[in-house]
Amino acid sequence: MRTWTRTAILLLMAVPLAAQAQADPAKLLTEARQAYAERSTPAKAKAAVDLFAQAAKADPKSYEARWEGAQACYFYGNFTREEASDSEKMAIFQDGIDRAKAAVALEPKGVEGHFWLGVLYGVYGEAKGIFKSLAMVPDIKKEMQACLELDPAVEGHGPDRVLGRMLYKLPGFKGRDNQKSIEHLVRSMEGSPTNALTRLYLAETYKAEGMKDKAVEQLKAVVAMTPDPRWAPEHPYIKPQAEALLKKLR
Repeated sequence: MRTWTRTAILLLMAVPLAAQAQADPAKLLTEARQAYAERSTPAKAKAAVDLFAQAAKADPKSYEARWEGAQACYFYGNFTREEASDSEKMAIFQDGIDRAKAAVALEPKGVEGHFWLGVLYGVYGEAKGIFKSLAMVPDIKKEMQACLELDPAVEGHGPDRVLGRMLYKLPGFKGRDNQKSIEHLVRSMEGSPTNALTRLYLAETYKAEGMKDKAVEQLKAVVAMTPDPRWAPEHPYIKPQAEALLKKLR
């Protein structure tokens, strides 16, 4: 009887210790980052989304757990779940928006929170439909302007990339401006020439403006480049798009 009681007590004591270990914010953040580094594997991409959420719950003051979680939501919805329905993508992106907003609330001067909030507004809008989401354009501009003031080099000179893409995607009556789009994208490309997505976007805008030779130049660079380690998991999604467009232009 004494042995059973002692064993039971030890088991009961072990439960809160195990729960505490599982909720260790630093450990969860490390695991989330490891999963995100392997995000080219769908299961790892989903694990990163979940682990960053757990890390944020374990540490209510963790700015990193929130903005990195927002980033993970972007990759998961935009690449891993590329073939998902628009409603499914919107749910993923809304999760990311909520995380990015929480990051900005914690660190108003943190450039990463502003950047991913603006990016997620953009992809949420694309999933919703461009005409239904035009009201979000001022919010995207606001977040990218904050990034340009805080650190224009964030995420491979991402603010100019986002603004350039937005100016290309907007309907004409809402301010499409391919010349300004090119200016932003060239600035982003010159600041971070190894970002394949920037070059793809620039090629598409060049094509729209009838600048075939310049478009081909950018597409060839994407096809030939050795992926930058920072964005290597994205490259298998970007390169085929560049190859397909290059084939059309040839």
